[in-house]
Amino acid sequence: LSLGKHANLTLVVEETHGSFSGSIDGQPLGRLDIIARNGIVHSVEQMQRPDSLVFSPQKVLVGLNATAFVRLFKDAGLGDYIDGTRPDRKLTILAPTNHAMDEAFGYDLDDGDDVVLSAKERVQRSPRDRQREWALYHIIEGQYSIEDLAQTPLVRTRLAGEWTDGRPQVVKAQVDQAHRALGSHVSFNGADNILLEPEVIGNTTIYLLSSPMSTPPRLVNALIQNLDLSLFVAAMGASNTVDEIQSEAGVTVLAPVVNAFASLGLVWSYLSLPGDLDARADLSRLIKAHVLTRPVYSDEIPMHTDSSADMLVVKALNGNKVGLYRTPRGMFAFVDQSEQPPFMRRSARSSTSSRLASVLDSSSLKISEPDMLLQTGVAHVLESGLILPLNVEITSAKLLRGMRAHIFADLLERFNLTYVLEDPRGEARTARSSDGDDENEDPHTVAGYSLLVPSDKSWRENPAYRELMRRDHEDISADDSDNPWRNATTSDISHYLGRLVRLHVIPIIDSSPREASEGKRLPTKQLALADRTTYPTLLDDVTLRAHEFATDRFSLQLEGAPFYQTPGGVPFVSVATVVRSGIARSGAVFELDSLLRLPPVSSSGPGGWKRVAWNAAVWLTGIGMGSGLLGVSGYWVRQWWTRADYQSL
Repeated sequence: LSLGKHANLTLVVEETHGSFSGSIDGQPLGRLDIIARNGIVHSVEQMQRPDSLVFSPQKVLVGLNATAFVRLFKDAGLGDYIDGTRPDRKLTILAPTNHAMDEAFGYDLDDGDDVVLSAKERVQRSPRDRQREWALYHIIEGQYSIEDLAQTPLVRTRLAGEWTDGRPQVVKAQVDQAHRALGSHVSFNGADNILLEPEVIGNTTIYLLSSPMSTPPRLVNALIQNLDLSLFVAAMGASNTVDEIQSEAGVTVLAPVVNAFASLGLVWSYLSLPGDLDARADLSRLIKAHVLTRPVYSDEIPMHTDSSADMLVVKALNGNKVGLYRTPRGMFAFVDQSEQPPFMRRSARSSTSSRLASVLDSSSLKISEPDMLLQTGVAHVLESGLILPLNVEITSAKLLRGMRAHIFADLLERFNLTYVLEDPRGEARTARSSDGDDENEDPHTVAGYSLLVPSDKSWRENPAYRELMRRDHEDISADDSDNPWRNATTSDISHYLGRLVRLHVIPIIDSSPREASEGKRLPTKQLALADRTTYPTLLDDVTLRAHEFATDRFSLQLEGAPFYQTPGGVPFVSVATVVRSGIARSGAVFELDSLLRLPPVSSSGPGGWKRVAWNAAVWLTGIGMGSGLLGVSGYWVRQWWTRADYQSL
């Protein structure tokens, strides 16, 4: 049989017991002798492919109804990826159907990012450039079967440029092994593949997508889709770092959730102060500490094993270093607050188990949601906590500003107690007050001070403070005639308020050498309150006791003070509840809902065993004086009685 000028077919017909069978070029025929108007039709079980017929990825895409995708590739100057001219190059192509592309954007690939670009960048990034970027994002370097994607869900595309500092953009594949019989068993960035099996043409594998994939969004556009990251976005805006971070090419963002900022307590109150230049600078440093200077995807983070405990160390925009590692429990970011983190020390060798134990501590932050794709890199969501870098200097004075505790700060200055706002471990220390309460203090044992700070409203409700302010401002007409301090001297009022302020200051005793702890933050465990723990104050022999009445909710009250001042008298209560708290470099600040009361005069003497000795001495003295008085009285009675029988001469 002849087919045109260049092709011939060999037809073989056989008869067996009156029935006919045949083959064409070795392929068996099916039904024979189907009579048609213009000839005879024989069906074949398998179609013949002439040697001159060669399929390319482009022809397969056309057959899959992806002609718009093919046309876009040619318009963008990328036809060599699909025309088969480079058969040695291994690629995986993700092609949306014509209907999917038309419904998605009608071939308009404007991503809307030009509004944040400079005029020069807008000129450089023409519609053809945007088409080219979009097309390159749908080409994956290397061939990936469904089994390969299940093992390697992060695949690198051909899209790489200045935004990623020359590193390729990534597509996330998700394989659902439970639904392999359905067309949606594999998806790319949420776009489902509608083929049961991908088409393989030589070194090219083609997946047909139900919808096109958008190129990764800019940082803010990606973060605002997660409500848990809204405060992180707001913090970037408040610190004026949005443009700087979004313009950085090739970054990894460790994004804290809302609860991480809320857990800072008074620290966040300070950092979020509007119009405070120091707070804005510190907030900017904190935000930049979460931005690493190179993109690190989850498949690049090393695994801790019994034979290796290495981690990937990356520098942040703030200058601090962050170590990334993974364990069977998940992925973690390690942040050490010391001058030389353990993962930077290479001089001493240690066992793997000890190195691993040194890493898995409170300084590690777990990554809960990895690989949020960005135009400039990738973001990982932190489960809880955030990075507070060393160059963010949080002092007690800053926390008082965040709390807006102006009265407490003024009283510290009035009574020469501003040294409690400083780090006593530093070389330059403010001269101590000459008050007798402080001269016995050993500076080598005090590592810092924690402040118990009532609100300004609580201070204004204190009669002694109101009277002192009335006299300071010479407000004779103030209607406070019932104030019990109206007739007291200014010296008595100042003495009372000075003792009251000292009652609200807790010195932190540190047994470690000052040289070992100088320049470092005090450990959080040393500053946090503990249930049923006694704390000293700046008042001699007056201590406070903490009680945890609910989870992380504490109250403070005087230790050892009698409930009643006198038998049957008015109950004496000196207790306050901690509302908020914040950790500073050398101490903590606890916001109280009310003022603590000074101990009664009868109970303001020695405490502990000294109090027992004091009471015993008082009782013995009383008994001795009573016995002496009784003896003298008995002697005079005896003298009078013996002289009753005598008459005077």
